[in-house]
Amino acid sequence: MREETLRSVLLVKAIEDVDRAGTIIPAGDREQATRDTLRSLGIAAEPVAGEDARLGAALGDRAARLIGPLEERYPIVTEVLGRTRTPAWILMFVLLLAFASGIGLSALDGSKRINILAFPFIGLIAWNLAAYLLLAVAWIRRRFAAAPPVRQGEHWAARAYARRIAPLLKRTTRVHALLGQAIGGYSAGWLRQGAPFIGQHARRWLHLAAAAVVLGLIVGLYVRGTLLRYEAGWESTFLGPAQVRSLLDLLFGPVAGWSGVELPRTIEEVEALRWTPTGGGGDAAPWIHLIALSLGCYVLLPRMLLAGLATLGLARLNRSKTLPEELRRYAGAVLRGGASRPGGVISVTPYAYEPSDASLANLERWLEGAAGGDLRVDRRATLRYGDEDRAAAAFDAGVARVADQHILLMSLAATPEAENHGIVISAARDSARRARPPAELRIVVDAAPYAARFANDASLAARLDERQRLWRGFVAGYGLEAEIVGSRK
Repeated sequence: MREETLRSVLLVKAIEDVDRAGTIIPAGDREQATRDTLRSLGIAAEPVAGEDARLGAALGDRAARLIGPLEERYPIVTEVLGRTRTPAWILMFVLLLAFASGIGLSALDGSKRINILAFPFIGLIAWNLAAYLLLAVAWIRRRFAAAPPVRQGEHWAARAYARRIAPLLKRTTRVHALLGQAIGGYSAGWLRQGAPFIGQHARRWLHLAAAAVVLGLIVGLYVRGTLLRYEAGWESTFLGPAQVRSLLDLLFGPVAGWSGVELPRTIEEVEALRWTPTGGGGDAAPWIHLIALSLGCYVLLPRMLLAGLATLGLARLNRSKTLPEELRRYAGAVLRGGASRPGGVISVTPYAYEPSDASLANLERWLEGAAGGDLRVDRRATLRYGDEDRAAAAFDAGVARVADQHILLMSLAATPEAENHGIVISAARDSARRARPPAELRIVVDAAPYAARFANDASLAARLDERQRLWRGFVAGYGLEAEIVGSRK
């Protein structure tokens, strides 16, 4: 499954895991997306377990159909998905910083001398050779380990993603508790299921950053060598000419043979390069060439090769048809209607008003369109205004009844108040969450009484818009969504 598709699937899954009542993604939208997906993929019946390619394609297509409307209703969803991507500007900043660090290393001592035994050169080679050794050991361990260990690169990269999502999660939870809970589930799911992608991205950019450091060092040496007259040589407290000659053969020998640049052949020539109070050193140009070629062979080319392998790893993950067991079970549920069962018994509890027969008939037609299938409305006793202290007990008794959904029905004509409507909404929400299994709860606001009251008023459309915004904002404060029915708009 492609990386971007996996993000969408995991976000939709996280919402469906907590949104039993269909307040974020309506039940009708879910069922319609499933039907359209199966039809568009030419699947006459739901894919069977084990057909990972078809299951993955169906999940991706279904998620794509749901994500678009979801982003329109909740723009924060776009930001949530973006927080699990690495912004291009951060990656470019890392590469530029690494390149600038390399240039800084080329002028570390600030003199016009190039020490052919200097730390920037030998240190970079030693560090990268050690890194290659660690990578080889890790690869061997993964090949022969009974279970693949969590890679260190995935550890720190995963923590970075978690830190990026945390502020957004906190902010969302304050205004929409249910959506915040879904975002938390998505974050955990992405760090779990998206770990292979995270690891490959981290490895690729670490290799590219290491290559950029070396490239900066090479460019810095050539630029300074062009603008300034350099001399090359060496000095050491512990090494003599014989040891330095052996070290030069080890460092530069592999490239000197084909580069056309000769190394000192005798001890005397090495000694002549030694800086002393009276002189020493030699022309820097051939040594700059040797340093650049050695860094290219030891660091630049291997790092670019490893970055290429990480890129191929990403491509392989994007082409993979294998689904993790968690997504396989999820596919089996939603593609067979397990996430939102159509039809069935729907319990309706009015609060603070008596819905007319016309309102109930309109509600039933709306439910048929949203849920589909055969359904039966179970009209419960009205919870009267002022009986808020009885709400919890009434809903606890209601959710224990056999029903596929529970609806709290209110009137758009009422002005929502925290000490009345808020208490009832909280009681219904908490009761539904306590039920085992958790009950599906929807907050439905009947606009018919309000529309009838101002039927002849020219400002009806504006009044309806204002009232609907008021109710949606009020109900959202309790982590739910107000669904308006009966409007003539």
